[in-house]
Order: sequence, then C-alpha cells, then structure tokens
Amino acid sequence: MMKNFILMTFLILGLNGETWAQKNFFLEISGGPSKSFLNYDNSAFEPTYRSDTRLAWHGSVTGYYGLSNELELGLQLDLVKRNHWRTFGNDPLSPFTFLGQNVFQTGLVIRKTFLNSHQRGFYLESGLSLLFPPSPYNLLSEGDPIDGIETGLIKSRLGLGLNAEIGYKFINLRDNYFLIGLRLQQGLYRMEQYNIPIHSNGQIAVHQVRSNGSFASAFLGYGINTSNWSKHKKKIPNRYYNQNKMIKNELANVDGFYLMAYGGFRVKQPITPREDFYFNSSGQFSMALGYKWSRYSLETGYGQFSGGNNISIGLIDFKWTDWVVYGVNNPFIPLTFKYDILISDWKTVRFGPSFGTAFLIPDNVKAQRTFSNNTIGWAEFPGQDRLDVTGTVRSIPIEKSQRFLFNAGMHLEFQVFNSSFMSLNLTRNFGSPVISNIEVDYLIGNNRYQFEQEATLNGFRFDFGWKLPLNILDKQKKLALKR
Repeated sequence: MMKNFILMTFLILGLNGETWAQKNFFLEISGGPSKSFLNYDNSAFEPTYRSDTRLAWHGSVTGYYGLSNELELGLQLDLVKRNHWRTFGNDPLSPFTFLGQNVFQTGLVIRKTFLNSHQRGFYLESGLSLLFPPSPYNLLSEGDPIDGIETGLIKSRLGLGLNAEIGYKFINLRDNYFLIGLRLQQGLYRMEQYNIPIHSNGQIAVHQVRSNGSFASAFLGYGINTSNWSKHKKKIPNRYYNQNKMIKNELANVDGFYLMAYGGFRVKQPITPREDFYFNSSGQFSMALGYKWSRYSLETGYGQFSGGNNISIGLIDFKWTDWVVYGVNNPFIPLTFKYDILISDWKTVRFGPSFGTAFLIPDNVKAQRTFSNNTIGWAEFPGQDRLDVTGTVRSIPIEKSQRFLFNAGMHLEFQVFNSSFMSLNLTRNFGSPVISNIEVDYLIGNNRYQFEQEATLNGFRFDFGWKLPLNILDKQKKLALKR
C-alpha cells in the first residue's frame, strides 16, 4: 500500500509536465539532519537499561502552486528516519530493533515568502501531514502482563502532524532557487506504542517506546521553476550581464586552491537479501582542500565513514533482524585525483573520472568494538506459534588490518552563483580492510544458527558536494581583472 501511495504521488507531480509548466508551479527537493522525539519508560532496570534518540535524516519532495503575492500552496511527501538506541550497561553499540525506522508522510502546506529587491528573503510555512507508521522490526507477540503492563504492539495507527517551517530563499535568474531552513513537527496524538519485555539477571520488566510522530530538522533544498520545461514560457536569462559576474566566473575557473565539502551514502557490499535500503546502507562525509591545474585536480583532507555489521537471519517463512554493530565511525584521510571534461562554453558544467585512496586513521574505539551481546525473548512469525529466541553475538578481534582502501568513479560539476560549484559523485570503494568481525549463535524455536560475519567499507557511493574556489575571495585578483 505504501509503495502504491508513493508511486501515485510522483505520478501526480511528474506527469503532464507541459501542463504544469503553463501554470505557476515549482518542484522542490530538500533534505538534512533530523531528530525524532520518542518517549521511553522502564518498569525496572534503570539506569542499566537506557534509551536515547540520535540524529538521523529527513528528505522531502514538494510541489508548490503559486496563488498570489508570494503565497503558495503545496503538496508534500516526506521520509523521516528514526535513530533510537538502547544501551545495556556500558555497551552503546546497539540501536533499537523495535519500532520501524522509516516514517512516510504526506500533507498540504501553505507558504508565504518575503522577498527583497535582490530576489532573496525569508519565508514562513505551516501545514498538516498524514503519517504512516512503519511495521516494527521483530514483532513480539502479545504476552502476559508484566508488572501490570501489557506487552506487545499496543498501538499502531495513522498519525496526524502539525508542522511549522522557517527558512531563507535565494532565487536565481531562471526563477529556480536554493533554500535553507528549520522545521518542527508536532504529532497531535499517540501514533505508536510498543511494550517490550526486557531481561536482566533472571528478572523481567517492560520497556515502553511511544511516538506521536514529532521531529525537528534542518535542511538545504533546491526549487525548480517548471515554466522552464515549456518551450513557450522558458526563461532564458543573460547570466553574465555585468562585469562582476563575468569576473567571478573567470576567477572560479582559473588554476588555484579550492575548498570542498562532501556528504552522502554508501550501499554496502555484499548487500543483505530481503532487507531494505536503510539496513544495506550507511553514510559518510568529508572536507577537503584541493588544487586545480588546467583540467587536473588533487584533493586531500579529513572525513568519516559510518559502518556496521548487523545480523539478518532469514528462512522462507520468517526473518529475524538484530542491529548489534551499528554506526561505527571510521575516520580517514582521502587523496583524490580528478580529470575534467568541459561540456559548456562558459566552463560552467564539467564531468570526468576520479581515482583515489583513503588512509583509515586509528580511531580509539577498540574497546567499543570488543563486546558480547545477549538476546532473550520470543517472537510470533506468520503461520507459526510463538517461538522462543535466544542469541549471543561476540566480537572477534581483528589481528591484522591494513589501513588503506581505494575508490574510483565519475563526477559531475555545475556552476552556481557564478562563483562556486555543486558536485554529484558516483564512485565505488574497493580493497577495504575488515572493520568488524562477529561470531553469531542464535536459537530460534528449535533451529540453531551459527556463523561468523565480517564487514568492510566496500560498496558503491553517492556523494553530493559543494566546491568553493579560493580565487574568488582574492580582492587583488578581482581588481586586476577590472582594469
């Protein structure tokens, strides 16, 4: 049902582009870090058994129809990731496997923008969204009350969220725009509640997880004026209509140093069958200082890969997932070589191959990676009676590990604001050392599962980047070009 809903939303926004283009219609894509607000309570075992919610991310696609006086009505589709963790004693490497991670929502919004004479300004937005709760991981069957508290999935229903947003827009000559903003959503009533039995030293208690669908986020976005899709209404600006813009364009393309910021995700290799994209991916970011010489560039700096070694035990009729090693940060020093092929007379668009290596820095988390994690509980799978689940996961020391991995792929850069570049990068990591090795021993019903599992940083990467040539900050070079 959820997939059909998403397809229908994109169908409404994407079909008949020429028809939309005849109207005042904008398509906006945005995303950034977010934090969901979940409530936790234990009937016992405090403070040994604790919970907290950490940063995740939020992405949004919105179609806006202009009404009048900078007033717009929008239809919005969101994906909100939730990142909630449990802590057993001193072991912080175990996120919750209870409530689902992906919350889809859609709703109507209304936006008012206050532009100045330079086509920049603040905007305010408010809206109402319908929230679709995801299926919980490892759904536990309802059992007898513990400490007078019901156990199992107590509530899972459609939610309703009231949201408010404030941001700042930068509109360019084609009436496309960049924006930066903050968003807050307040769920209007209890959407989910899951009461999970927890065990410690032969005793049992209840851990309660509740969500109204509330979250906060910060984001960057880009809006597209669909009038440019029409042959008759396409706006063709005179991009370099004055000397200052021409100087910025020239300085941005001459040889010299530049700063680069990257952020993106990696699809692990090999992927785990029957698991979703979130299970099979992780993130990375980096900051780099580069030097451009003709069509060649060389970059180095600092970054972090996020990695994991999570378990998925699956047969034909059931699947058990356990996030035992997750969010392990791996700092690295990149060294990347790029070659540019120009595809624009004004040197505003370029693409080409990139090759690089990353030196993995010892990160002083060896103690965190040395652990033993025990699971005791039960679950109810489709077509079966309740099954008892017990399991142990132990870390295996990595005796010898290399410090380098390699990367190769393609990059695409296009100029924005005549002075900087946005970058899209599709590459692949290979030759990575092992970052985690675990030994798994699970008994689910009458079936025992024993295996060892390694994790690396190999896999395909997608990175979004922002490039700032330092020449455009040099006032003496600007003055010299004006003479």
